[in-house]
Amino acid sequence: MVHQPLPSGQHRRRSLIDDMDARLIRLIGERRAVSEAIQNDRLAEGGTRTDTGREMHIISRYHEAFGPTGRDIALSLLRLSRGELTPVGRSSALDAFLGPADSYSGVAHRQFADSGGPTLLLDSAADVLDAVRRGRAGTGTVPVHNTTAGPVTEVMDALALESPLSITGERRLPVALVLATAQPVPANAVRTVHTHPHAYAQCASWFAAHLPEARCTPAPSTAAGAEMVAQEGDPSRAALCAPATAERLGLHPVTDNLTGLPPAVTRFLRVTRASPPQPPTGRDLTTLVVPLDHVSLLTAVRTLTASGVHVQDLHAGGRDPDGYLWIDVAGHRDQAPLDRALARLQRESDRIRILGSYPMSSARAACAESL
Repeated sequence: MVHQPLPSGQHRRRSLIDDMDARLIRLIGERRAVSEAIQNDRLAEGGTRTDTGREMHIISRYHEAFGPTGRDIALSLLRLSRGELTPVGRSSALDAFLGPADSYSGVAHRQFADSGGPTLLLDSAADVLDAVRRGRAGTGTVPVHNTTAGPVTEVMDALALESPLSITGERRLPVALVLATAQPVPANAVRTVHTHPHAYAQCASWFAAHLPEARCTPAPSTAAGAEMVAQEGDPSRAALCAPATAERLGLHPVTDNLTGLPPAVTRFLRVTRASPPQPPTGRDLTTLVVPLDHVSLLTAVRTLTASGVHVQDLHAGGRDPDGYLWIDVAGHRDQAPLDRALARLQRESDRIRILGSYPMSSARAACAESL
């Protein structure tokens, strides 16, 4: 084929386009570098990599300028500008948990055999999971259930419904909580209680009987609530926290033993980015998530028990419109009879998620901050 030479006018315009493309490529590269620097600053401050509100603003600007195609351009730019996550297998060596260091999460973290490395203390369980998922931390310790208050739904939903993480261990710790104020006052002087909502739920019957007019002001953790009470010094405000936290902050216990006897027990999970199962230990638990829109509760339980599998615990969740079952069963996923039961369940639905097989734990005494 013989190519005809372009008219001089078209040639000039193509040269202009080439120049514009070169400038656009350079600008996109500069934009990407600035965006990654912002993301790194946000992560260093304990935040998340992306800001959803900001991204929606950018998408709207491009949509207003260019219509639906502009939206596609904005989405492509945002994908290109997001910083690269740490590749699987090259996660940070940090162990993340809900701080401070004397928290029950910290106690649970320290009970794992390989917990002697550097730590990353964060403000919420959601932040811990996000840090592990994005590679900022290699492992994370999060509370998932309390024998009085029930499941920690934000953790259970995140593990059941969001991008996969693997459970590699568990710890079960008795919980001790006190009501403490910045100044010595009688219990009936307390009007506001600062604490984590899950801790407040553990003591709901005590508050109903003794301080029915007090209101709970949610805090990211019981430690954060205690620090707020210590800073404000208002005698009508109290923290629901552990004895060790009250002592560390110089707070005055108003009453103790709010959770009753026997003490409530909080279960903690250790999580990593999705990884192959650990070898069997002979005393394992396996956690699986069963979508209720594909498999009924009756079918799931019958399939497991008919195979000789013992169901240790079962909870129905969560954010998903059709719900899911969180099931803890005795045994390792690679050993009979559980391997056969899982194969039968997975024939019912390919959406069943196995979160991990790991050594079973029992409650151990501890004295520290809860959640």
